[in-house]
Amino acid sequence: MEEQINQGSSIPLSPYRVVNAETLIQLVERLRINVPSSIRESERTLADRDLILEEARDEAERIIQEATERARELVSENALVRNARAEAKQIIADGERAAQQRAEQADQYAVEVLQELAAKLSVTSQQVDNGIRMLQDSPLTSSDQGETDQ
Repeated sequence: MEEQINQGSSIPLSPYRVVNAETLIQLVERLRINVPSSIRESERTLADRDLILEEARDEAERIIQEATERARELVSENALVRNARAEAKQIIADGERAAQQRAEQADQYAVEVLQELAAKLSVTSQQVDNGIRMLQDSPLTSSDQGETDQ
């Protein structure tokens, strides 16, 4: 679009330019088609990441609750208390490690999906640029431009 605007004929003594409206309309239509789907895909990716993180937190919380309950059950005798505390600490540590691992996996998943999206956007952008170049290089566009320059 910027190229189309820059190539438009300027109107003397004004900041305005005359551009090929049909070409600009086609470019805007392409943007309307391509950009919203990319944005929706990014939003889905972020929602997926948030869901995975929420599940990891819920699982960690459940594991911690189980460890706490288990520790309470084992408090009947002194030796059992020590064992219960050790086991509870271990379960809590395991839960925290599991939650951390889930969070890292969710982040990695989000990065991979966003990288794929970036690649798709890059290809789409290249296709739009190629289309613009093709339209600019076509004989019809060249003759139209010659008329606007006069």
